[in-house]
Amino acid sequence: MMNRRAFLTLSAAGFLTGCGFRLRGTGPAMGKLPDSLKIQTTDPYAPMIQNITRQLNDQGTDVVTSGSVPTLTLSLPVLTDRVLGPVSGGDQTELALEITYRLVSEDLVLLIPDNKVRATLIYVDGGADTSAEDQRVAQLKRSLEQELLRQIVPSIRVRYEQALKQTDTPKAD
Repeated sequence: MMNRRAFLTLSAAGFLTGCGFRLRGTGPAMGKLPDSLKIQTTDPYAPMIQNITRQLNDQGTDVVTSGSVPTLTLSLPVLTDRVLGPVSGGDQTELALEITYRLVSEDLVLLIPDNKVRATLIYVDGGADTSAEDQRVAQLKRSLEQELLRQIVPSIRVRYEQALKQTDTPKAD
């Protein structure tokens, strides 16, 4: 016999599904990616570039090393930190990680001009030179990298879709 709580939970889930409710991230991806592309960068073996390549492959784009396909040019991520000002307990510091990309079609038409993707976070730097503080900052940098990785492929996807719409628009005579 089904208890009342389970019945109410299943009923609510059925109702929400019936009215079109969806959790974030479970719907179809916005935009479109090229079927295949080349990645051009100064260090193709950098962890961030490898992760972007893996994400593109996972989302159906064949990343190749040669051929007549669009070329995605990626910069290496640039980490900056700047002190925003003193607060109680230390200095408020902003960490920012930024990567720039552009996409050129196989016939050398610029589809996506230079576009920057940036992830930032603000933390309080206690000023202590301890291994615990170093580990905390390293963890913050890793979370910043993860945030940038979450943003880069969706950004490429949306920009590529926009570029396709612009190139498919019929020109008035």
